[in-house]
Amino acid sequence: MNTIEIYPKKGRMFMLSIFSLLFTLLGVLFLWISTEEGSPFWLGIIGVITIAFFGLGGVYYVKELMIRKPAVMITDEGIIDRSSFIGAGLVKWEEIESVEFITMSGQLFLAIFTFDPNLIIDRSSGIKRILNKLNQGLLPSQVNIPAKNLACSPEELLDKIGHQWQLKLDETLGE
Repeated sequence: MNTIEIYPKKGRMFMLSIFSLLFTLLGVLFLWISTEEGSPFWLGIIGVITIAFFGLGGVYYVKELMIRKPAVMITDEGIIDRSSFIGAGLVKWEEIESVEFITMSGQLFLAIFTFDPNLIIDRSSGIKRILNKLNQGLLPSQVNIPAKNLACSPEELLDKIGHQWQLKLDETLGE
């Protein structure tokens, strides 16, 4: 079995942990201010949403810092995405239509397009399902891996994926 593991950048995970903590504290401040007489009700709602979103993000990033696991694994079976809270998990080679880079808001993403546009959403449940649906509205691809979070260059990542995909294709055609 030929597995390539790509880890997240530690510095980036640390920075995201700190930002999550700061925004969670900001949410607590909003919630606290909203309890004052005459404060707008919507401030409390924003506080709760901020605490929930960034609190979950903070827990995720701290966990990732403490328990080092690969963000992306390229295996004989396919690509395993663990790059974010809503990582797609295993996307098998036969489910992948194409792989390319796309840019959104100045950020480079490894975009994995699957033959079934709802593949990842159909596999998810709960909050991950909701977040994957929202993600689908932002980018055209089904799996989006932020390139700047990974401890390798975008070119190196694409080369590794292309090499493994070609090996799988050769193996399939050889049967």
